[in-house]
Amino acid sequence: MAKMVLIEAHPLLRLGLWQILSKLDDVWEIEGMGLADVSKADGVHAGADLLIYGLPVDTDEAWSALHEIQRVLTPKRILLLTDVMPLPMPVQGLPGASVYGCLMKTASVEILEAAIRLVMAGGQCFPSEQALQAPASTVCALPSRDAEEAGSKGAMPVSAGAQLLQITPRQYEVLVLLARGYPIKTVSRMLNISVATAKTHACTLYQRLHVKNKGEAVYAALQRGATLEWHEPNGREVDAGQIYGRKLG
Repeated sequence: MAKMVLIEAHPLLRLGLWQILSKLDDVWEIEGMGLADVSKADGVHAGADLLIYGLPVDTDEAWSALHEIQRVLTPKRILLLTDVMPLPMPVQGLPGASVYGCLMKTASVEILEAAIRLVMAGGQCFPSEQALQAPASTVCALPSRDAEEAGSKGAMPVSAGAQLLQITPRQYEVLVLLARGYPIKTVSRMLNISVATAKTHACTLYQRLHVKNKGEAVYAALQRGATLEWHEPNGREVDAGQIYGRKLG
């Protein structure tokens, strides 16, 4: 049985994350704790296969705690969850030997699950501008040159994401919204297309990505370096929740 440790200072957020993680298909032994509990942790918590660390808002506290977590718990892999992106700490300042990924705390359940599976498979899940150098033995989930250039300016353009995944721009938009937890009927309304057309786009992109469902599609997209976001032609990043009047994630 794989062991997962979840560290999040906010008790309600920690409980919510724990409930989400406990519903994953994999058999996990999940332990949750606050930052104050790290110093009291015993051998049961050490050597976890995966540690998910919710970064505190205070930058100094976040990184000093991360060093302490690594020293005390010695996890094999760490997935960071953050309130802000890009990270306030430059990549070279991260204790990155076991840090394999970083996600927004508002990421959808599908993206969180895909990131966990990718990290456990030995890959990485970072925003392109903050990707760390992976060990030689891992399969790196790093974006292509075009995606890196787009990521350095903000979210990945639809055209770049579509080209990266070898799907159409419309199919990429459908995938972005599905990844954020919207049902197909809502996707059709948001993109101003029929439900039948939205379903066709979804089925076609599944075929092109060689996957069977939405979760596998998100996993495959992240694995290839897609950000599952988009921005307007003028370069301003677009958050679908702002466009359509609801918060995503």
